[in-house]
Amino acid sequence: MGDDTEHRPGAVHDEPVATMGRRRFVDTLASLGFGALSAGLLTADDVRAASRDEVPVVYGLTRSDDGGLTPRRKTVPADWYEDFRSALAAHRNLEVIHRDAVANSAVAPGEYGGANASIRVEITSEDVRGDVPERVEDTPVEVRKVERATGGKRGLQAEPTESVALEGGGVPGSVAVASDDLYGTLAPAMRDPADGSLYFATANHVFGGTGNEGEPMYLLDGGRTKIGEVRSGYPKADLVCASPIGDYRPLHRIRDGSPGRVLGQFTKVGLADLKAAGEPLEKIGVKTGHTKGQIQAVDGLTCAYGAICKQGQLKWGSESGFSDGDSGSVNYHPDPDDPDAGVLVGGFNNARTWWPGENYIWGTAAHHITENHGLTF
Repeated sequence: MGDDTEHRPGAVHDEPVATMGRRRFVDTLASLGFGALSAGLLTADDVRAASRDEVPVVYGLTRSDDGGLTPRRKTVPADWYEDFRSALAAHRNLEVIHRDAVANSAVAPGEYGGANASIRVEITSEDVRGDVPERVEDTPVEVRKVERATGGKRGLQAEPTESVALEGGGVPGSVAVASDDLYGTLAPAMRDPADGSLYFATANHVFGGTGNEGEPMYLLDGGRTKIGEVRSGYPKADLVCASPIGDYRPLHRIRDGSPGRVLGQFTKVGLADLKAAGEPLEKIGVKTGHTKGQIQAVDGLTCAYGAICKQGQLKWGSESGFSDGDSGSVNYHPDPDDPDAGVLVGGFNNARTWWPGENYIWGTAAHHITENHGLTF
């Protein structure tokens, strides 16, 4: 479970959506990183029910009563989807993103109404600009020069002293947790669908980037109460999971959220759909509290901080909505099917820009963690 291996699919040959059979359509979703799990939840009836200028997608996954996952489905415009999937394929085939002078890259999904998705590449040296193509097939590539990111504060010395009232040992997300040295924000419960186990989770860098098995996780409740022990750290996802101890247990809830109940998570195409619709994400962090912001890009690869390049990154909001101590919080949006019942998680909030030229929060998307490590919200 502690293996942090990740992969990138190979080249994908595009085919017009309107002529695509169900098997090919589902295979294409999986090969493009939508995930075999979510792609496999589309049925022949979903495909037949869509009009010729629409395609069905699984925009989210929610927990079912039997412990499984229930898909949230909808239809989206076929031209928008074709544009988005082409941009994803182009991003995977853009070799220049692996150069040292490329800080990060991502796909900016388009708005509804046609072909307007793009690839955004941030470079730290003009020497590499000429190596970045203006287009990859039909997808434009936007290049921006940014200052080289050489550091940044991650974690605080002064710990929060606010008391936390627990409900029979249940601990919600968005409260302060700590390792022996740093503190961050607790995510809502993460679950292993294979056996139903629940885990506390936060950013791996709160544990110094190691997340060694057995390290204590403390709840900062006016003191330092040990609530769990690290089970696995995933450096490439900046995620650490801790097994609860004693009577403490993780809750599928965000403290002070309205609604606060966590029902599940968005898929990659679900996040792109939110951006196309202009719907914001929200977060509640220990330091900056409740903030909202628009999605900027998905499918990100960032090498902007530390020695490990991270895939599956989600960019959203602005740097003013995140500060030291918020790491490990999650971004979320009300479930489009039932907004009063609860929220779906988009991903983790692990860092923010601190260099001129860019302005966003980023972290590993929930769908990427599920596809690579099998854990869900």
